[in-house]
Amino acid sequence: MIPTPIYYLTDPAELPGACRHLRGCPQLGVDLEFDDMRYRYGRHLGLVQIFDGEAVWLIDPVTIPELSELLAVLADPAIVKVFHSCRSDILLLDELHDARVPNIVDTSVLAQLLGEADNQISLGKLIQLELGITVDKGEQKSNWLKRPLTDAQLEYAANDVIYLFLLKDALQAKLTALGRWEWARQENAALDHVRYQRDPEPWARLAAKLRIEPDDVPLFRALWQIRDDAARELDRPPYQLFDNRFFPEFIRYPPRSAQEWANVKGTHAALRRAPWLDRLAELTPDRWTPPPPEPRAPRPRGFKWRMSAEKARAVEQREEQLVALKNAVAGKYGQNLANLVLSNKTMAEIVEFGADAVLRPWQQDVIREVETHTDSTSYDDVARVLDAA
Repeated sequence: MIPTPIYYLTDPAELPGACRHLRGCPQLGVDLEFDDMRYRYGRHLGLVQIFDGEAVWLIDPVTIPELSELLAVLADPAIVKVFHSCRSDILLLDELHDARVPNIVDTSVLAQLLGEADNQISLGKLIQLELGITVDKGEQKSNWLKRPLTDAQLEYAANDVIYLFLLKDALQAKLTALGRWEWARQENAALDHVRYQRDPEPWARLAAKLRIEPDDVPLFRALWQIRDDAARELDRPPYQLFDNRFFPEFIRYPPRSAQEWANVKGTHAALRRAPWLDRLAELTPDRWTPPPPEPRAPRPRGFKWRMSAEKARAVEQREEQLVALKNAVAGKYGQNLANLVLSNKTMAEIVEFGADAVLRPWQQDVIREVETHTDSTSYDDVARVLDAA
């Protein structure tokens, strides 16, 4: 680690002075450590790390829960905030504190735009590649809510921000030399609009992952809800009540009595006594009654479903055009950048809404640049909206 003063703030009285100092900095390196259903129920902020160019400030939200002054610093649009892979961090601040963090430079975005590595490069690997420095990432999955934090955790946390300015400068120089800094500006500006949205059906993704049959979804949802309610009350991550892999077995071969539920191995002791055992007993075959279907707004039909045969053929043609353009981008810039310009999700959106509405200006420019390398496809072929008539 570069020799740098580290200030670990655990007393609420220390925060105002630190924030006054940070407010005067033109840029700040920022990172968060948090727990997401690993050691407690829900998502909890464990540490805020800030580098001002000379010192690291480690702010402890467990002992300093009132962070409004610090969040006001992060919300200042005049201060550049340098992150690595910021999306999960800014979503957490939005979820827990309704906080905004404008004017971000994300080093993972800069690395992606170089197209030299895959689009999920870690901070440690990027520091090693760009700066030739190896940092210890051994504390990444440690418990950031347990106090006191260890010296190893504090050093790890400091390392996550100390190198951000050097990394940003190195990547910016490369992108500028390639004429791509405007690309980075556009991508980073889009981060200002990232917002947290609560999932109205938090059980649905797990049901799909476990391939729960549609007829079994009501029972799965009821069991998922019992586990989630118990985990919330006990302040434990749900997997500690019982592992996800037990769901299919419980659905296919449900215990037939409260006593059988109490005898199930691999479940938390709390589920073997009231009130949770009583709720589980309601799921036995002779007592389980599926709830009546909830009224739901009709799900919009897929774009292709709404089309005539003629329009469906037009969609297939557009998909072929997009594949040709993506191959042309890959030929000039490499597959990593091609995936960034025209991911499968992006191409599906372009089919329905047109490239003008989906792509950022730099992406449009890249496609226009390579269109001459395709047999007959141009940007204009995919720019317009394909209506569903």
